[in-house]
Amino acid sequence: MSKQQQQTQIQKSDSSASNTDSASSSGMPAVTEQHKELATSATQEFEKANYSQSVSYMAKLHRQRGVDPKVVHNYAVAAFYHSNQCAVEELKNGLNAACQMAKSGEDPLDGIEDVENAVLYFNQAVLNFYLKQYRAALGVLDRGFQYIEPPALQLQLQDEALAQNVLLLWTELHLCVGQPDKALRVLGYLEKGTSNGKSGGQGSGTPERGEQGKEGSSGTSEGNDAIKAKICLFKTRCLAMMKSLKSCKREIKTLVSSPGLAGTAVQYVRAYFEYLRGNSKKAQKILTSAPTTGIPSAGQSLQLMFHNNMACIHLQMRRPHTGAHHLQRAWQENEKAMKEVKATSKGKPIQYVAISRHYELLYNMGIQALHCCKPSQAFDCLVVASQVYQVNPRLWLRLAECCVMHHRESNDDDSKLEKRQQVIQGSVGSGYHRKLIVGPGTGQNKTSNNPAAAVPALSMEFASMCLSNALNLLPPDPLDVEITPVEDNDTTKAAAEPALVPAPPASPMRPTEVANLRCSILAASAYVALCLNDFRVALKHAQNLLRQPRLSGAQRYVGNMYMAEALVATERIADAIGHLNPDALTAADVSTVPPEGKADPGRS
Repeated sequence: MSKQQQQTQIQKSDSSASNTDSASSSGMPAVTEQHKELATSATQEFEKANYSQSVSYMAKLHRQRGVDPKVVHNYAVAAFYHSNQCAVEELKNGLNAACQMAKSGEDPLDGIEDVENAVLYFNQAVLNFYLKQYRAALGVLDRGFQYIEPPALQLQLQDEALAQNVLLLWTELHLCVGQPDKALRVLGYLEKGTSNGKSGGQGSGTPERGEQGKEGSSGTSEGNDAIKAKICLFKTRCLAMMKSLKSCKREIKTLVSSPGLAGTAVQYVRAYFEYLRGNSKKAQKILTSAPTTGIPSAGQSLQLMFHNNMACIHLQMRRPHTGAHHLQRAWQENEKAMKEVKATSKGKPIQYVAISRHYELLYNMGIQALHCCKPSQAFDCLVVASQVYQVNPRLWLRLAECCVMHHRESNDDDSKLEKRQQVIQGSVGSGYHRKLIVGPGTGQNKTSNNPAAAVPALSMEFASMCLSNALNLLPPDPLDVEITPVEDNDTTKAAAEPALVPAPPASPMRPTEVANLRCSILAASAYVALCLNDFRVALKHAQNLLRQPRLSGAQRYVGNMYMAEALVATERIADAIGHLNPDALTAADVSTVPPEGKADPGRS
């Protein structure tokens, strides 16, 4: 389900020229009174939102001090605001040039020593964030602030507002790449700094254009409440992504009573929480009460989010056709939002450069089509989505399921009399020595026209490759990992904690979800190998499936069937009889629910 993101704005540095000492030490010309006057005038005009005049002053200063990274940075920022935040490429080039100058003029072991360079790295990270280059943005923050621990960030930067924005952006980026555990650690630092007595007010003269424009004139108490509300919202999102539902419920109670938050964001988080709990009707009720008109400042279409989330809810309620209708509406809203954004000669505003949700919608449309028993349509959607979400093992399993459904849509034909008569081909002998001749099976294999397994096509060869990718993307099977004694200390405990497995665009998977997914992949792999007459590979997958601890009754049943069929094909009849014991098979629970309760809820 979609959730609203927090918005962060590009900032201008506090000064436009380096001081005399740093200028002389780095080989730049000394700062004159004329340079200071131009820098002061440019800053004053920028604060008045008179960007054309600010650019004029900065252009003069840039001609005289074109090797000063702060001048290059502020000139790029002023020109960016002068273009109504549309000149994204020019801003990117200017920030890259300023970063190169800053790196060449500083000791790499010193890290960031002043607020201007901190703003430079922060702006570069914000730019990558808006371009949806989240890992690149994280790399910028990690490199720029690698020698500053988050608890000391405010003291080092001496600008509380900037330090808070850096930590908030850091948190958002960790959530965007599916790392809620790291986001919670950053929030802990921010929460500790907020509770130590300082509020989220303005810093030392930087023309802050904070989130939703609320912090510029807020008082100490209001600013402190606002930052605490943001922390609570982020913490709720982290816990929801980790599926820690009990802790998430406590945070939501605090979130509802927190002042200074937009009602839409809170309602969407509440709906997502109810969705994770399986309360589909309650989640639907919360969503329908949320506003669905307008485009938030972060460049997200509320209509698109509403219909996408309603599609996820209807799929959870086993209404895939209704969900597919909502996804069609979401697709139309996405195209509408793209057309409504007016592009200038410089391009689109930065908030709308990456507004399209094309690949997320294609992924969800593929899942819905698969549940609607439309494998060809689902396959076309998921193949395109796989170009972006290659690290999602669920996606590769769904592609394989499309191929399997296309190969054999259902088992209804097997119940027909003609098919059942094909099981027994005849008999030989008489009396005690009478033997039945069993046919090859009831299924008729479809011929494959796919010349190569790597070519995307609805074939069992391609399904085999997809399942191999899915298995390789999962962490090593705990049953195959040798347990070695380790020292009982904090370091080894932290290293032994199971990591979340990324599954974009969905939330990362917990270890229990990974175990359930592994069983599904192994069952599908055994079936595909049997269809390809690769009986030894099928035997290997079936053996691996039957030893899994989180195995549902249905998976145990088909595991025994696949195991027996592979053993018969390899002429190991005696071993196959043990897996075909009628008493064991009739007593098996054919439920698809894993042991110890239902599978963890999440997006399809």
